[in-house]
Amino acid sequence: TRPSPHSSAPMGGTASTPESSTGGSLVVNHTSQEASPSGSGGEGSHENEERKEEKELENAVSVCAKPDTDTDDGESRLQAYHTQTPYTAADRDWLKSGPQSKALDPLLRILGVGCRTAGGEHPAVLVCYPLRVAQDLDRSSKKGFSTNKWNPKVGKAPVPWPNTFWLCDSDAIKKIGNLEHQGLIKKFNNRFLFPELEKDPAQATLDAEKFAAQHARYAKFRWSLLSDDDRAYAKTHGYEDVLLHCGIGSLRIMTQVKCLHLHYGHFLATNDNLVGEWCQRLLGGKKAY
Repeated sequence: TRPSPHSSAPMGGTASTPESSTGGSLVVNHTSQEASPSGSGGEGSHENEERKEEKELENAVSVCAKPDTDTDDGESRLQAYHTQTPYTAADRDWLKSGPQSKALDPLLRILGVGCRTAGGEHPAVLVCYPLRVAQDLDRSSKKGFSTNKWNPKVGKAPVPWPNTFWLCDSDAIKKIGNLEHQGLIKKFNNRFLFPELEKDPAQATLDAEKFAAQHARYAKFRWSLLSDDDRAYAKTHGYEDVLLHCGIGSLRIMTQVKCLHLHYGHFLATNDNLVGEWCQRLLGGKKAY
């Protein structure tokens, strides 16, 4: 039985008590790169190839997604969502020592690690419980803690946390941020919203349908993480819509792109996010699609 946020135990990622690690790393090496054909342009061509390889190494991140299930069956793909390694005391200490300790709500309950860095040293993606305690009022009065951050003004009552897969690897966060600065959120959104304007409208339409199905699986998995008591609580307090019927990051439009970090984290943990897959390809020096 999953612990409920209504219990007296803390929900928080940095405040919760992690389990002992019993599993190996989900990520053991860098993402494989496709070999590009060698040029025939002499020394200049060789230098261009070297610069391309240097750029690929610069952009590459030391994490990779789980192996693809090579199936379009929704239930089979959902199985990958449940494959995690434990969130350990060492993971908790590492998270507290880095910049993500301020970006992630400390009262959030972390269920496990969806993806680790190469070698398994640190989490790259955290799996988070869909409800969190809104605010620890006692803690907020202490020095160094804000009385407003993470506070939706409902006291200690649990509120939704729709971001199930949380990217926490600083290197990946930086490089995905660089992709965002290139205007790719708008580009990807337009591909899904206006497939008829794309070079291959039929493929763009299929991409939109695939992405909508991925949104739906994300929502189904998020709802499944709740205990029976918390599902009842969510229904009573009007949170069923955001946790069950909205997609990735609580998006109501099932083909919308919100934040590339959000989609990339989902991809790394499940290999079931088209936008995250495109980001991975771009980081590897390839075309997105």
